[in-house]
Amino acid sequence: MESEVITGGPKRFIREKLRMPDGEDIDWYYVDTPHSVMIVPITADGDVVLIRQYRYNLKKYTLELPAGTVMRGESPRDAALRELWEETGFKLARESTLVDLGDYFVLPSETNRNAHLFLAPSVLVGTTAPPGDTLIEKYFDMSVCSLPLTEALGKIGHEIRGIETAAALLLAGNAVKSGGA
Repeated sequence: MESEVITGGPKRFIREKLRMPDGEDIDWYYVDTPHSVMIVPITADGDVVLIRQYRYNLKKYTLELPAGTVMRGESPRDAALRELWEETGFKLARESTLVDLGDYFVLPSETNRNAHLFLAPSVLVGTTAPPGDTLIEKYFDMSVCSLPLTEALGKIGHEIRGIETAAALLLAGNAVKSGGA
């Protein structure tokens, strides 16, 4: 199998030459990405903390959960906590634990991206204004907002249109409802 990196960077575009069962050769393109995390932070009042940000590729604002890339040598859990702090200014209280909601492939026909989803239930400590990261977020128009979990669930398909955020909220809602959080 022949493989070529078309563009490097944190998100690499790859072309692989594949031989199909009938003997035909085709080019297969996909995005090779590091693992990512997304966290559903819920305050003691039951509000979900969300990020409103402008997405240049969509040319519109989105309402999303804190998320980002797992850095080399970092566990998904540590990455989720780092992203929570960078994007919201919140940290998990010492007596609280993260609930692992599983890991899932994101758009498996186009990328090998694997997203680890977590729930941070009801014990968050606001520390500072969100510092953001130094690579990309400093360029984004981002703000933090919070609303009740039931209201956030009601925004799926309307203001919340990202499938990762929708899935994470639905999984968190099920965990909270079943007492798993």
